Amino acid sequence: MKNIKNETQKFRKGCLVKTVPVENPKWNPPIKGFYHLTEDEIREHKDEERRAIKAGEINWHDCAGEPRLTPKHAWQTLNPTMIYQVLRARCRVECGYHMQSGQVKILDTESGREIYCDRDALVVVVE
Repeated sequence: MKNIKNETQKFRKGCLVKTVPVENPKWNPPIKGFYHLTEDEIREHKDEERRAIKAGEINWHDCAGEPRLTPKHAWQTLNPTMIYQVLRARCRVECGYHMQSGQVKILDTESGREIYCDRDALVVVVE
């Protein structure tokens, strides 16, 4: 079998990346990444949900009769003009209640969060 070279870019810890430009913003959604919620954010969500259940705004269960699960992560839209620093080049991360592979961990300097996003959605600017 021949040695086939993959034309993917090499991500390394510390290199700078930015999002792949979206061809048509009307049809293609913006690129998003997710981050893990802190214990305080989870507690705040639970308190808000309890308040809404007591007020009768929402049911304690979904349409299938199962209790609502507390989110473990939240999604954030990545700024296409911003440059991000890679904290971890390859990782397999828990996203909600399942594992997501093919991710890269980047630092968002605007919010200070460590965001996980798909490697295919980023382009290396400076190694």
